Amino acid sequence: MDLATRVERVRERINRWLTEAGFPRDWFLVPVAALIGAAAGAVAQGYGQLVRLSEHLFYGRFGGHALIAARWWLLLFLPLSGAALVGLVKATFRLPLFSHGIPEVLLAVARRRGRLPIRAGMFTAINSAITIGSGGSAGQEGPIIHIGSVVGSTVGKWLRVGREHMGTLLGCGAAAGLAAIFQAPIAGVLLVLEVLLRDFSFRSFMPIVIAAVIGVVTSQMLGGQDAPLFSLHHAAGYRFTLLETLPYLTLGALCGLVGWAFTTLLYAVEERVNRLDWPTVLKPMSGALVLGLMGIAMVWVFPSQIPNYRPTCFGNGYPVIETLLSPDAYTRTPVSGVAVLSLGFLVLMVLSKLIGTCLTLGSGGSGGLFAPCLFIGAASGASFGVAVRSTGLFPELSPAAYALAGMAGVLSAAVHCPLTAIILVFEITRDYAVIMPVMLVAIAATAIGQYLLRDSIYTRPLKRMGLKAGDLDDPSILRRTFVSQVPLVAPVCIRPDMAVQKLLELMETKPAFDYVVCGPDGRYMGMVVSEELRVALLNREAAPLVVVGELTRTDLPTVSLDDSLDTVLDKFARHDVLSLPVLGGQRAVLGMVTRSRLTQCYQRAVEDR
Repeated sequence: MDLATRVERVRERINRWLTEAGFPRDWFLVPVAALIGAAAGAVAQGYGQLVRLSEHLFYGRFGGHALIAARWWLLLFLPLSGAALVGLVKATFRLPLFSHGIPEVLLAVARRRGRLPIRAGMFTAINSAITIGSGGSAGQEGPIIHIGSVVGSTVGKWLRVGREHMGTLLGCGAAAGLAAIFQAPIAGVLLVLEVLLRDFSFRSFMPIVIAAVIGVVTSQMLGGQDAPLFSLHHAAGYRFTLLETLPYLTLGALCGLVGWAFTTLLYAVEERVNRLDWPTVLKPMSGALVLGLMGIAMVWVFPSQIPNYRPTCFGNGYPVIETLLSPDAYTRTPVSGVAVLSLGFLVLMVLSKLIGTCLTLGSGGSGGLFAPCLFIGAASGASFGVAVRSTGLFPELSPAAYALAGMAGVLSAAVHCPLTAIILVFEITRDYAVIMPVMLVAIAATAIGQYLLRDSIYTRPLKRMGLKAGDLDDPSILRRTFVSQVPLVAPVCIRPDMAVQKLLELMETKPAFDYVVCGPDGRYMGMVVSEELRVALLNREAAPLVVVGELTRTDLPTVSLDDSLDTVLDKFARHDVLSLPVLGGQRAVLGMVTRSRLTQCYQRAVEDR
């Protein structure tokens, strides 16, 4: 007996004991989620070490002024060499050219029964570490979500978990990975529920929460660190006022535009690169070449505002975000150790990071989109804050607070995840003072982002493959759509005293699935459904002796124009019929609602949304 069979028998035995004790049958997901959380937390620590090792190998020997004084060409050579390695790995092992992490997980949940090969996670870790370490503009979050999902999928396959639970296990790995890398368990849970699974049921919520918590605890045990990703110093004196509502809402609209531009440009670059008839190795190098030239231009134009002469469009940009969140960076009198950020440089940071990320990932580099979104958002918020303060209308305005709100704005606009963005920004800073403006900006940015582009930065590639990602509120659409919005089918009414033979002749001229039986006064009495008609067709010799009233079903429900679609769908589920009558006043038949037209109306409502 092999190990997997023994594990399955033990699981079934525990399942039986728990079921007999009154627990639900899928209670075994709890210990499995804990196992996945511990494994994903350890893997996240290992992946973080791999990225740091890659950064040291590429830049460890070339720090500070060496890059600009005598070896500025390294700003071009190092990203190019990293891109060449990534292209070589992808060409050698025949990997997909474009990979952002989360879309692959969404595809696995929707089409591949929750199965992700270990090979995919391994190469995601290697390629993204090379890309980020060599200076490519990308983040660690998308890859660790992919790698964590691979952990969940592998554990699920090893334990022979049923297909119906594999999506939840992938979510456990993804939540634990993101929570461990950001030290943000709540954001990890919300991202999975809001973006990956789009399911807030307690059945999914419980194991994912457990996995996220265990993932963070494991990461802290291995890394020995429990500090926020960004340390803030302006929270104590900050107070949100009603007068700042308008500028924050305006910032939200600006972040919505930036998120739309980011998504549109990224996939425009992908399409352009995909059409190039070049070897796979050269495609990532094309993006790295332009990125390197941008970095050289930045350190020449703004040498005093780039710490250690590392271009702000390189890497994940976390040190720059830390600077953007410091109030001292916007004082008119320079503070020791902190560069004073000008409006022109801030705008250049937004453009360079946006273009640099699109070039890195759109040309075939590997990495995540969360960190670039946070960077672009922080720089956008800071630019807006500096510009508004310069008008003199809000002299006490803090550009650092606007930078923090902008992080949530661009992330929620690009990914369409306002809840995740709000909580993530809170957890990576642990600053509750600015939670209200962060909420305003995130909601406004999401509204603008969804208005400009229905698909998020993660679901857009899935749409090209014909896969439509549902919305969190898709089920509620059924409750907000009514029968009056469904195109009805004209009823074919018959009398109860009609001979069945006459009905069979009527079927040849007026074919219908079901026939409505009405009395002499036009009131509804019942229906002759297709099943009864098939029986009559098989016994045509008895048709002249039978009347319609004997075939009429009076037990079928009726609907009204004011009924919601979820109510009608429930009636269809309880009765095996193709249509139901819609009645008005005096039980008059207004028409027939069919299963197919109900489905079509629902689909139109989803698309219109």
